[in-house]
Amino acid sequence: MNSIREMFRGRWELWLDKRIPPRNRVTLNQKRIFIFPTWMGLGYLLTDFLLFVAGVNYDNTMILNFSFFLASLFVVSILQTFSNLSGIVVSAGHTEPAFAGAEAKFIIHLSKSKHKDHHSIYCSWSGFRSNPHNLIEQQQVTITALLPTSKRGKFKPGRFKLYTEFPFGLCKSWTWLDLDMSTLVYPEPREYPLDSNRTDSSDKGNVIIRDGQEDFSGLRVFNASDSLHTVDWKAYARRGVLYSKQFHGYQAQSRLLRWSDVLVSDKECKLSALCFWVLELSKTNHPYGLELPGTIITPGSGKQHEKNCLDALALA
Repeated sequence: MNSIREMFRGRWELWLDKRIPPRNRVTLNQKRIFIFPTWMGLGYLLTDFLLFVAGVNYDNTMILNFSFFLASLFVVSILQTFSNLSGIVVSAGHTEPAFAGAEAKFIIHLSKSKHKDHHSIYCSWSGFRSNPHNLIEQQQVTITALLPTSKRGKFKPGRFKLYTEFPFGLCKSWTWLDLDMSTLVYPEPREYPLDSNRTDSSDKGNVIIRDGQEDFSGLRVFNASDSLHTVDWKAYARRGVLYSKQFHGYQAQSRLLRWSDVLVSDKECKLSALCFWVLELSKTNHPYGLELPGTIITPGSGKQHEKNCLDALALA
């Protein structure tokens, strides 16, 4: 039973890929919109059919006219429900990564068509269901979808459903879109002791930083942008030329997080431990690096360096 279901699902997805191929910006039209009666709409049609049968059976013109009126109203509902979704421009926004087990953020933009408004538009995506959105006065509406994650790596949630039942709830108009959006899922950080506390520099640091504040390194010709506090007045008294004092400092000691420092055999446990130490060391101002099989990130600091390390762990 499951194999049959998977077969039909695979064929359905292949058909969708041909009819509505993945792209970052989509305008909804007749080719991309599906419509079908809701359960209330099916009950409505059944009631209308029974009224029609009763009108024919009893030769009652009033009941027949009323059944025709209900049928006409249903046709109007089909047209209005389709028109409410048609013309909307759906575009991909930015994404934000997450740690395994947390929620990743995906942003979708809905833009209204030029000549009409759109009411009660819903978005459903991997367990997420948005509130109704109206495109009346606003030219664009932003939908923020928080999608659950479970595994480390590149996360691509696939297609989402955009639908409406406006105005009467008798018909449901929907589309399945793939905006080709993805993000990274980092390993779940777990505290684990490392095998070594080795550092890759001396206590004072082995990289000289120019314009530091620690040791005097010499004199240079005074520039207009230099502070008067750096002027060597004794040299000026001897030579009659302004010189500025120049100092240098040392880079703080750095730490290299090595794959071999985590003494467990499970790959995901190693990555989770290294992820924990990347986050911990990022809270300090000390440089750190990361060494993975086939990847070495030189010591550094800052948010961008932290992101580079987390990205490497996610894709390891």
